[in-house]
Amino acid sequence: MTSAFRYSKKEHNDSLLSLGSIRIGTLYDFRRSEHRRGISDGKEGRKTVFHHIDQASTADGDTIHMRALKEFNAFSYGPNTVVEMKNVHLARDFNHPDMYVHCTSIDYSSKVMREFEGADSCVEITNVIGFYKRLTESLKKITQVDFMGVTKVTYMDRNQPWTGDGWGINPALIKEHEFKNQVELRAIWWSKTMKPINPITLHDIGLLKFCVSRLTP
Repeated sequence: MTSAFRYSKKEHNDSLLSLGSIRIGTLYDFRRSEHRRGISDGKEGRKTVFHHIDQASTADGDTIHMRALKEFNAFSYGPNTVVEMKNVHLARDFNHPDMYVHCTSIDYSSKVMREFEGADSCVEITNVIGFYKRLTESLKKITQVDFMGVTKVTYMDRNQPWTGDGWGINPALIKEHEFKNQVELRAIWWSKTMKPINPITLHDIGLLKFCVSRLTP
């Protein structure tokens, strides 16, 4: 992974290119409806995992249905107890704790830029690893964080069937299919303060060496 692309209003990208000004958002802040189209997502960090049992019995042995009852903490039963079940629906809701988040795209195209309301300029981050290493150093001067990495977002339904092996993809790295044209790359930081967090705008001219202006695609 070498490059990523930031689509934004020209005034914001100009501030990045001249002053190293950058806003690091939060997972929960993205839920706000006040954000422009392409950024606001009221379901950020949430998902539901479900499992349906048409018919089963505790006498069936170690089946996926029996494992589901245990993993979903549905109910417990003692040894030599037989319980018959029909039409049972299990569900577990996940609401990921708030985190610092910065988003870019791995795709340089007009299709991506159209996804972000008001975006009229593009900055290429030419060295993603170097950029986020430097950004992490700057962020740590402001607050206590651990960098959790940068990864591609997975586009999928937030209602997921249980596979029988864990709880699936981290809900902080999921977006619904309607956002798939963004081809998002997401960097995340875990706050170590154990207090509510808010977006941070910082200024670091050391970021400039990783950024170049690109013509709008």
